[in-house]
Amino acid sequence: MKNNNIVPFKVASQAEIEREIALALAKFGDDNIEVMAIVCSWGDTMDDRQVLAGLRKLNRTGSSFDDVAD
Repeated sequence: MKNNNIVPFKVASQAEIEREIALALAKFGDDNIEVMAIVCSWGDTMDDRQVLAGLRKLNRTGSSFDDVAD
């Protein structure tokens, strides 16, 4: 039995990343330094998993950083 509903992980994760990017842009604008840093690092210094985690954290907490020193 062949299942045509299987989506390769890379395609699924890229679609989720694109959704998170759209959400971040809507929430924070295209000039937000954290959004720009994550998006510009995608595929260069950050892999799909890291980008998705960073975007999710940013969208849920307002920052992709765990702690910011004073």
